[in-house]
Amino acid sequence: FTLIISTSNALCNEFIGVIGVAVGEINNQKNEKLLNGSKIFYGDTIIVKSKSNAQILFLDETVLTVGENTELTIDDFIYDPKTNDGNFVTNIKSGTVKFITGKISKKNPDNLEVKMPAGTLGARGTEFLIQSNSKQESTVLLLGPGPNNTLGMIPGNVQLSDGLNVTNITNPGFQAIVKN
Repeated sequence: FTLIISTSNALCNEFIGVIGVAVGEINNQKNEKLLNGSKIFYGDTIIVKSKSNAQILFLDETVLTVGENTELTIDDFIYDPKTNDGNFVTNIKSGTVKFITGKISKKNPDNLEVKMPAGTLGARGTEFLIQSNSKQESTVLLLGPGPNNTLGMIPGNVQLSDGLNVTNITNPGFQAIVKN
């Protein structure tokens, strides 16, 4: 029993990323103000207030740009920089978040999951935007790269699920709405 508590506490204290840019009022679940360079830990909830935004850089090079009036929690983040193996699960409770996926998704796309009020999303190495509101509705926009990009990047896509249905977005600029 003691080992389980120690392991659980160690995971909650594990450094997984950093606030690269903080503009305005950004706090964590302990109501601590987050500034440029503030560390992000496993299990943290990030709360971005009105007229504020932040960019979070994770150890696997995933980048989240978090818009105003947004709340998200890092439910899981495990990463081995030697092999690029890992798992990343985040829960967007409300607001707007832009993702640029990193090495975890590149190595195994099934290991990146985004939970939203009305469903879940899996990303296949790409850039996308999620906007969730209190109406239990989320809009997901695929930003790129597409199948014919000139940068030599692997084409990405996102897969949305409301628990019953699955929708794939494969073309940049296309979007889908998931409702509860």
